[in-house]
Amino acid sequence: MQMQSEQQIYSRIMDARLKLESTNAFTKMAKESPIFAERFTVVDSPDEYYIIVAFLDLFEFLFRLNKRDMIDTEIWSRWKGLAETIMTIPKFKRVWEKTKDVHAHEFRGFIDSLNNIS
Repeated sequence: MQMQSEQQIYSRIMDARLKLESTNAFTKMAKESPIFAERFTVVDSPDEYYIIVAFLDLFEFLFRLNKRDMIDTEIWSRWKGLAETIMTIPKFKRVWEKTKDVHAHEFRGFIDSLNNIS
């Protein structure tokens, strides 16, 4: 029950974050930040950046569920396969390199191991 509540809360937070970040007002402010400005240079548009970051956050959440044995093995296998495929997209790799320091150490190792596959 508690895990379901955590998942629902996380889902709402991620949805709100993506909606807020995808606004023109946020993008305009973000471009004033040297960190965001640098991150935006590896994609064609801020929207691409926001989508990639959302995928990476989703993968990290699912990775953590898997580590806690809270996701079916077959479902995790499909998500892991999707992560492997997505990390073959050059823009995903470039955003990952710019943002991986904000992710948990164990997750960084997981994604970096996928990068070595492709």
